[in-house]
Amino acid sequence: MGFVERVNEVLAYSIGSFTLGGLLSAVLVFIVCLAAIKFLSRLVARALERSRLEGALRAFVSSCVKAVLWVITALIIADKLGIPSASLVAAVSVAGLALSLSLQDTLKNVFSGFTLLATRPFSSGDYVDIGATGGTVTAIGLFYTTLTTPDGKEVSIPNSEVCASRVTDYTREPRRRAELSFDLGYDCEPEAVRRALIAAAEADSRVIRIEGAEPTVVLSAYKASSVCYLLRFWTLNGDYWGAYYSVNESAREYLAREGLSMAYDRLEVKVLK
Repeated sequence: MGFVERVNEVLAYSIGSFTLGGLLSAVLVFIVCLAAIKFLSRLVARALERSRLEGALRAFVSSCVKAVLWVITALIIADKLGIPSASLVAAVSVAGLALSLSLQDTLKNVFSGFTLLATRPFSSGDYVDIGATGGTVTAIGLFYTTLTTPDGKEVSIPNSEVCASRVTDYTREPRRRAELSFDLGYDCEPEAVRRALIAAAEADSRVIRIEGAEPTVVLSAYKASSVCYLLRFWTLNGDYWGAYYSVNESAREYLAREGLSMAYDRLEVKVLK
């Protein structure tokens, strides 16, 4: 018996339902596929690094590409081993369906996270209101969006809730308008009120005083015991709260200089004899 015949006889040796030749062929294909997966994963990683996608989204896309490549590898190896690929695909489909039903809420958060990372309604470091929660965005993951509130609490919101909520981003625009409300008596002259409140705003260096963004005062409403005036002024985003509280505090002094005082609710009772 020649060498070729001996090799063919060895390769035809059966191990269970598989031949030795089929197993060696599957191992060789696995090695080639493994090298191809590493090569393609590097190409995808370099392409993602040059993109403007968020880090979590890049990791998600990279993981999906690797998962697809491994599924293709499994189908090729199954074919080499003589396992019907249709049966394997059906088994994977059934397992995937069962897994998706058991992890329905988790998958909803994952796809919502993918949506957030792709559409980018806000970025890390932005101060936002998501529903009834306000804070600085510290992380945008595939499952949760994490905020740090002004009082130092860390709040993790499921991404599905973030997508379903109304989101207000206070950081995207460089400037922000403050609005302060003051109730004064009916005997106060409107021009004197405007003069005092605008002077209080202009005294703060953080208040913007360029054309089109000057501090303004408007008469907002006539109430039962007072007249409501609104002071509006613009600041840079980082100066908003400092200017807001400072002007709110100093306004009373400027009103007093004009001989004006804050109003309060009063109830007059007349006793008839």
